[in-house]
Amino acid sequence: MKISFSTYQDTSIWRFFSSVRLAVFLLITLAITSIVGTVIPQGESLQFYLERFGPNLFRTIKVLHLYDTYHSWWYLALLGLFSINLIICTLRRLPFTLKLFRRDNLSVDFERLLKMPFKKDWETKKELDNDSTRSIIASFKKVAGKTEERDGVDGGRLFLAERGKWSYWGVYALHGSILIIFIGALVGLFLGFKGSIMLPEGETIDHIINRQTGKRIPLNFSVRCNRFNISFYDNGAPKEYRSDLTVLNGDKEVFHKSIVVNDPMKYRGITFYQASYRAIPEITVKVSNSDKLQRSLSISAFQKTLWPEEQLSFGLIQYQPSVHGRPAAQIWIADNEGRAGNIWLLQGREREFKQGEDLYKISLTNAKQRYLTGLQVKKDPGVLIVWLGCTVLIVGFAVVFWVPHRRMWLWIGHRKGRTVVILSGQTNKNKLRLEKDMKKIEEALNSNLGV
Repeated sequence: MKISFSTYQDTSIWRFFSSVRLAVFLLITLAITSIVGTVIPQGESLQFYLERFGPNLFRTIKVLHLYDTYHSWWYLALLGLFSINLIICTLRRLPFTLKLFRRDNLSVDFERLLKMPFKKDWETKKELDNDSTRSIIASFKKVAGKTEERDGVDGGRLFLAERGKWSYWGVYALHGSILIIFIGALVGLFLGFKGSIMLPEGETIDHIINRQTGKRIPLNFSVRCNRFNISFYDNGAPKEYRSDLTVLNGDKEVFHKSIVVNDPMKYRGITFYQASYRAIPEITVKVSNSDKLQRSLSISAFQKTLWPEEQLSFGLIQYQPSVHGRPAAQIWIADNEGRAGNIWLLQGREREFKQGEDLYKISLTNAKQRYLTGLQVKKDPGVLIVWLGCTVLIVGFAVVFWVPHRRMWLWIGHRKGRTVVILSGQTNKNKLRLEKDMKKIEEALNSNLGV
């Protein structure tokens, strides 16, 4: 059994998905949910939402994935439904557009020309000679532009000047651009990633952390922070912070860039944004054992420092920049057998501690502030597709709102023993411009016809 396209259009499912009401409902729903996605901070940890919104609202945020609204299943479902609606509306309109585009605008008769929105006709008893006819046609072409001609239309010659016939396709550019943008967004969603890192000066990292899941995302190359600089305003507020970054492929340096806010580093489609910083203390201690073996160790916050020969581990618990005018720090010390303890150190004073059967001496020799640069890392392979969609969208808007389909006709023939000249015009936009051009042609024809 053969089912025609028009028969399929009559089905209830087709009518539902092609309805304007559905399109308006989906647009309003997407707008409202986008506002929700703007009001509620996106991309934070679940603990952040629990502490900020409380347990009741947190459950709603978690179930509906409002912490990542634009990637949630229901938001993607709305976009998918809107895309289907857009495609079916386009297909439904297509036959009518093709009919308009293929229409023969030279197939008009004498009576229809006189019913056009813009028209002017002349009648004269005298016969037009060849020079007068050529002059009338030239005056028409000068203003109207390139023309087509057909003889024998109601016993006369018909000329047509048509512009912007292709403007009917502008609305399809709009529809297509939205679909292209959606495709670009999906490509970025499924093939891209977002994450962050806190990278200390002088250290290298080959992965980032997904802020929501906490999972490691490998970069397939390494990034080293050579140096971090920060400048301040007079009131103490940060003025500018800059990270000097180097990309390494194995041990080989392959790329280098200093980044600041709004001036990121891009490498292999991955963008590194300067987002934040953190200042952490770093102390230097001198440790010696009973055999007079000495080591100078640097201990930073959130990190463990090893003394391999003695199989001891050191970490920084607390730091005070000034105790009686000198820095002080509380450190923990552990050995490979799991025994651990902590001790307070004041710069300039040596302390003793016992680990198992061994006695050690330790002193705080230096203390300084060390910076960690906070980087937001993003890979979005769909961004070029989105930009393409935005370009098509702008072109589509320009065509739909500013490019008119304008037609102007000139008919020269005889009716009831008289020479008749008809000038007609029709446009779907910018009627004022057509009216002005018609006036110019009318003035020229008045001169040619001796009116």
